[in-house]
Amino acid sequence: MPVQTSFLDRLIEFFSSFPEMVGKLLLSILGDSNERYVRSLGFVRSNKPDSVPKITPGTILAKINDVEPEMLALSDDELRQMATKLRARLAQGETLDSLLPVAFAACRESARRSKNMRHFDVQMLGGIVLHRGNIAEMVTGEGKTLVATLPAVLNAIEGKGVHVITVNDYLARRDCEWMLPIYRGVGLSAGFIQSDMDPVQRREAYECDITYGTNSEFGFDYLRDNMKPARWGDSSYDAYGQQCQKGLHFAIIDEVDNILIDEARTPLIISGQAFSDLRKYTKANEVAVRLADLQRNATKDSAEAGFLNGPFFEVKEKEHTCHLTDDGIRKAEELAGVESFYTAGNMEWPHLIDNSLKAHHLYKKDKQYAVMNHPESGEMSIVIIDEFTGRLMVGRQWSDGLHQAVEAKHYREGVKIKEETQTLATITLQNFFKLYKKVCGMTGTAMTEADEFWKIYKLEVFAIPTNRPLIRINHADTVFRSEKEKWKAVVEEVVEVHQTGRPILIGTTDVDKSIKLSELLKRKGIKHELLNALPEHAARESEIVSQAGRIGALTIATNMAGRGTDIILGGNPEAMGWAVLKTKYASRLEVPEDEWKIIITDIETKEKTKEEGRKVKDLGGLHIVGTERHDSRRIDNQLRGRAGRQGDPGSSRFYLSLQDDLMRIFMGEWVANVLTRLGMEEGQAIESPMVSRQIQKAQKKVEERHFESRKHLLEYDEVMDTQRRRVYGYRQEILNDTNCKIRILEMIAHQIKMAIDRFLDRKYGADSFAQYASDKLGVEFKGSDFDRSTFEEAELYAKNKAHSVTLTQLQDFIEENLGSDDESEWNWQALTNQVNKRWELENAEKTLKSVGKSDLVEYLAQQTEDSVEKISLQEGSILLQSKWGLASLLNWMKLKFQIDVPESSLTNQPSPEVEKILVGKAKELYRQKEITFPVAAGMAKFMNEGPASQAVPGSQKYNREGLYRWAQSRFHQFANDLSEESFRTLSRAEIQQLLVLVSSKAMPEIGQADIDHKLGEAFHGTQVSEEGDAKDLCDYMRTQLQIEIPTEKLTGVSQDAARQIMWNVFDDHYRPEMRIMERGLVLAQLDSTWKNHLYVMDHLRSTVGLRGYAQEDPKTVYKREGMKEFEAMWEGVEERVSEIVFRMEDADEVQDTVWVIGSAVHEAAPKLQAPEAQSGGAPEEIKQDKKVETIRNFGERIGRNDPCSCGSGKKFKNCCMRTNAV
Repeated sequence: MPVQTSFLDRLIEFFSSFPEMVGKLLLSILGDSNERYVRSLGFVRSNKPDSVPKITPGTILAKINDVEPEMLALSDDELRQMATKLRARLAQGETLDSLLPVAFAACRESARRSKNMRHFDVQMLGGIVLHRGNIAEMVTGEGKTLVATLPAVLNAIEGKGVHVITVNDYLARRDCEWMLPIYRGVGLSAGFIQSDMDPVQRREAYECDITYGTNSEFGFDYLRDNMKPARWGDSSYDAYGQQCQKGLHFAIIDEVDNILIDEARTPLIISGQAFSDLRKYTKANEVAVRLADLQRNATKDSAEAGFLNGPFFEVKEKEHTCHLTDDGIRKAEELAGVESFYTAGNMEWPHLIDNSLKAHHLYKKDKQYAVMNHPESGEMSIVIIDEFTGRLMVGRQWSDGLHQAVEAKHYREGVKIKEETQTLATITLQNFFKLYKKVCGMTGTAMTEADEFWKIYKLEVFAIPTNRPLIRINHADTVFRSEKEKWKAVVEEVVEVHQTGRPILIGTTDVDKSIKLSELLKRKGIKHELLNALPEHAARESEIVSQAGRIGALTIATNMAGRGTDIILGGNPEAMGWAVLKTKYASRLEVPEDEWKIIITDIETKEKTKEEGRKVKDLGGLHIVGTERHDSRRIDNQLRGRAGRQGDPGSSRFYLSLQDDLMRIFMGEWVANVLTRLGMEEGQAIESPMVSRQIQKAQKKVEERHFESRKHLLEYDEVMDTQRRRVYGYRQEILNDTNCKIRILEMIAHQIKMAIDRFLDRKYGADSFAQYASDKLGVEFKGSDFDRSTFEEAELYAKNKAHSVTLTQLQDFIEENLGSDDESEWNWQALTNQVNKRWELENAEKTLKSVGKSDLVEYLAQQTEDSVEKISLQEGSILLQSKWGLASLLNWMKLKFQIDVPESSLTNQPSPEVEKILVGKAKELYRQKEITFPVAAGMAKFMNEGPASQAVPGSQKYNREGLYRWAQSRFHQFANDLSEESFRTLSRAEIQQLLVLVSSKAMPEIGQADIDHKLGEAFHGTQVSEEGDAKDLCDYMRTQLQIEIPTEKLTGVSQDAARQIMWNVFDDHYRPEMRIMERGLVLAQLDSTWKNHLYVMDHLRSTVGLRGYAQEDPKTVYKREGMKEFEAMWEGVEERVSEIVFRMEDADEVQDTVWVIGSAVHEAAPKLQAPEAQSGGAPEEIKQDKKVETIRNFGERIGRNDPCSCGSGKKFKNCCMRTNAV
């Protein structure tokens, strides 16, 4: 029975709720912002039951309704012309907003004719909100699928593609085929993406005006496209090597809260194998188990203030974290058999053990995951359970080794620990959807997350009124002291309501509790359906939920199970129809429409579902029983929303106890104190608005914590997002025919400029000598110490400084090794080794001991002085000569580009002139490469001399006839210079020499530099070319280079665009092989370095947390170091490309891509089976025939206090252990 609150508690409740009461009063007078927004669109309805909505004249909703009679008057053919007419109006300067009334009215009319469904006015409101790039909150059953057609039709008019995001493949196909007649009715096309589609089928779907698919499919297509070697339509590659996705323009996201909130942190990952020692996970698991046993024995009071607290580790449930204590680290080192976790090679141990502790104490079987046979491989596996929907997430894995830790927890049950992997391409869903120019979404529960939607995505949330007033009754929460009392009350209410015949839906938070409740109901003899993540139940999810509205139906389900399936009072005849036909058809969508209508009509007649639905309404509709509050309020709202669909009656009540996770962790003590003051006895319950408000505050705290964790991830991922956009953007420019020769020449020029700035810097010689003297004398020098000095002056200064610091260094060595008051701790051996090594002496340990500590400085001083004097710096004299910088520059040119430049040609030249000369030399060499490369490619194709194992695919040993035919075709303008007799009789070297000569003739004297000069003249004084400019340029190309370019192609373009067009046409005519090679070289280097960079960033991300021990913010360090690595990556690409391009025939990178023209194949594209989204990073295990044995060091372990193996005589902890750690 309910307990009455005392006067004091009511007084406290009044003052605590006073601000809320004032807010409600103001809202009742002024109305909230959402209500005002809906009114501004033209929809007005009072809060009274059975009130009739009014449409305000002149508003956008009124305009849509005003156009409806015009649409009614159109014929079917005229209606199908609407998309064409609207596109013409858009091209004439009208905006989408101005076209909205007509487009929406046309879509409404098409839906009425093709599907007998006319959009309600409230659905029009939802469509307007979506078109404006916001989120429409629409309760269950309000027809969100139909609403999405409105903004889809309007935005498809632009022709840039509209993506409709669904939660699974089935809904993508169902919704597309269901709504397709509506789109066709206005002259638009629609397609859908499925996980098993190949690139050609995917491209066909993307070519449609509107494309349906899941977030994973769109995301993985984006990643795969940025690994493909060619854009779509590039005939030099097959369809599997071409991109398939259009640009990311407009996305309509169904169940937007699930995708942009719950799944926000989910990275989509394409990965490859990265070999690692899996035994470390089982070892870490054993250490974690042993630590738990030791902690359990050390203290009986392990649960305190909401977390597990002990001498070895702490488990904090609120923060969902677990960490070793200082004592725990020492004990873990002992258990792991490791001297120290903070030496090189051992620093991952704390992370591994923390993960193992999380696996045991925070990740529970049948709550966060299930142990079961994998549906595809059949192996015993860990399958994650979605914390919001309760569904199995097959194929997903936790990141950072957490998944492997959970697998190690159950390895004795036959669970195999999967290999870790290396990321090849990745993006989080959060950042993927931020790539779209406009995003909108719809869901039944978004208001509670409105702040996050705005802060992260700049999306506003608007609640759309229901078509019929909502009459569901939401009872106050009922709170008990213990779970036992709560479950008893739940069963009693279920029994009582079930006797009336009302259908009941019971929501639970996890698998374990759903099974527990099922057992309790079985004892009462109550028939019911059970739905949770276990395979035997999940397979019937849609069937179970769809019939949950029948008389006497009792369904137990996790809170969001069956989301997307309507619960219709009286039963869902479509679900019954599919149950009959599923043995005949593979999919519901394959059933012929006529057959479907017949069977649905027959079922409705036999089962009398409509009549039964009326009876259920008379009984009070569907009753919802919540058995526990979820962390997120919207999940509770989603459960409540299953009742009261489309104006149906219904009710809901939540049963709670102080032992529930939410209550126990966040507010158990407060509520327990209140209930104690109220004198609550066992078995009694409390129904108090005050308690309900406190529960909502606790939920809000959890939501804020989840938001902070997602925001935390976003701050980390922003670094990768910035880098990803730059790399993928650069890559796409190359695929879109950006001329790579321009890029490569710019790289070469930049490399030369940096080399000139470095080598011809006045301080270069002094800096070089400072480094040389530092290495020889063991003293640190600066370049400024030797600036403008002669060698004699520099040597004198260096030796004087070396003498001056000798005494200090000697004293430091003595203090370090003989500084202890206890003579037994003096380390004479280490001192002797240090002194001998530093000054190249030959003292014996016994000799130094005999001298004694007090006289040691005096004894060694003269030896060290003599040693310094003996060191000669003569070899470094060249570094101070005036020509040293220039000589170094010329040597660099020879090593990097194989270019010999006479020193005399650059002597006394200013840096700009040197740069001009060297860049000119590089361009000359590049032109020579353009002449010889086609010949090298042809010779490799038809007269390959290498062993068969090294031959490229398609090459032939000695095919002289084939080489002759190729040469005749390639150099057709000089075919008379090539006789078949020469190719039969000449040696290979002579043929190659002949072809180089012909290739030199074929390459025109006028080159691309001359084209640039002509472009400068044509664009003088203008930004965009006119028709006359274009004609002049086309005449120039025709007369000077015998190349035809259509005038319209160069009309109305910028100088850079014209340059790209003219250079590309020149390449196609005179240097096609080089163009392919340049493109392949840049792509190969960019892809290779990007993959390596991802590996570096993965490592940085996993270790940056240790910087916190140095009082540094890990996020700041990650951003700084990550961008530093990224800039180094770009420099590496530029340096490598500019070097390889001059020796491409010998470079492995080009051998593997396209230097052998006609035979080369770009790096194979990833297989097209769509990978599953990764819940935090690690992909599915990649099978391989044979595991490569990891190389390990089996050397003897050195203790911290043992003598160091380097021979210094110091203890290991004071020598190499410290150095390695640094």
